[in-house]
Amino acid sequence: MKIDRFRNELGSLFHDHPEDLPESTLLNRARDEIFGLAGCYLDDGDHFLSVGDRVNALASFAYASGLIDTGLFLGLFDRRSPCSILLEEEDLGPDLFEHLHEKAIRYGRLLESAHSACQPSAEPGISWYDGGVCVRAVAGTYLAGGTWFLGADRYNNALSCFSYGHGWLDAALRVGLLRITSDRELFAI
Repeated sequence: MKIDRFRNELGSLFHDHPEDLPESTLLNRARDEIFGLAGCYLDDGDHFLSVGDRVNALASFAYASGLIDTGLFLGLFDRRSPCSILLEEEDLGPDLFEHLHEKAIRYGRLLESAHSACQPSAEPGISWYDGGVCVRAVAGTYLAGGTWFLGADRYNNALSCFSYGHGWLDAALRVGLLRITSDRELFAI
């Protein structure tokens, strides 16, 4: 199943800690913070899998993947997450359908609100501004993709997109590419 395969490939990223950056640099701290948060969500996903909650496991792993890929975009990591696996079809079973449907819709609203509640933190013309614009564009793309999947009744794909996009926003906030303009509670900071 895709969630199990995705979890294994994502977990392999955590066996090889990213290359060390000079200890005293902000980039080192940012890398460790993003890597640590992604590890927490990997652990959360493992817990959800262990109790049979594949819906929350999917959301946790997709979010961790978004964090890792933001770190790659920033040059903090050298390996991309296996996020493409999340778009493969998988039937989570009829017993999880209502939970999956509700969570996909709720996470879509959450990402839409979060996307609107942050802006690039730097002034236009500065590379960090351009990075913030790019991260918001990535999150917006996954918001649009998730919305399309909702319309196609592909709720697992929608949830994956929404969680992955939110991971990008939270990672960018943690390293200062974005700033929160409203609704601070929407973010994992």
